[in-house]
Amino acid sequence: MSKLKQIKSSSNTGSESSPIYTILAILVGLLVIAILYSIFFNSGSSVDFDVLEQGGHVEGNPDGSVRIVEFSDFQCPACGGAYPVVKRVLAEYPEKVKITYRHFPLTSIHPYAQKAAEASECAADQGKFWEMHDKLFENQTALTLPDLKAYASEIGINVDEFNSCLETGAHAANVAASASYAFSIGVNSTPTFFINGEKYSNLSFEQFKSVIDSKQ
Repeated sequence: MSKLKQIKSSSNTGSESSPIYTILAILVGLLVIAILYSIFFNSGSSVDFDVLEQGGHVEGNPDGSVRIVEFSDFQCPACGGAYPVVKRVLAEYPEKVKITYRHFPLTSIHPYAQKAAEASECAADQGKFWEMHDKLFENQTALTLPDLKAYASEIGINVDEFNSCLETGAHAANVAASASYAFSIGVNSTPTFFINGEKYSNLSFEQFKSVIDSKQ
């Protein structure tokens, strides 16, 4: 008799625990769906584009109908790979495309990215942002302070002014603010592009072309 009761008790315990496992399974399923949604539907999400462009550096046609904002990191290998792709986009669509560059240094994995971004801003103070931008991407494996100072000389700006700007961290807060804003709108990798307000991850030239050609 006691054995029968024990069997019944065991059976009841199993039945009582079943709803818990069901709930856990549902929660896990919802989590998986959320992750998959983030991965597959992240591209194309839209944000306020006028705010996106604030504080960035513009290349291409300022009145272009296709406005691209790039969040990038000078030490990021994928950004280095995107560098010639973006150049090709500008060459292919000189009238249609406006590109705005903004900083998103991934400082936890790229120790030289912050100062490299600051260096580009110090060069911008002397009207040479894009010259420094190109120099940094073309020399991604050499971004120490002495390297950055050497590049300032190579692009023909006042080295003393540049060095003072870099050493005092004159643009450190601006770079950090750009990164903070990027985080706030869901940017979590580089390069990230916004095309007419819609978000895309690293794109090939063919993917850029497809998106650009679909825009008026």
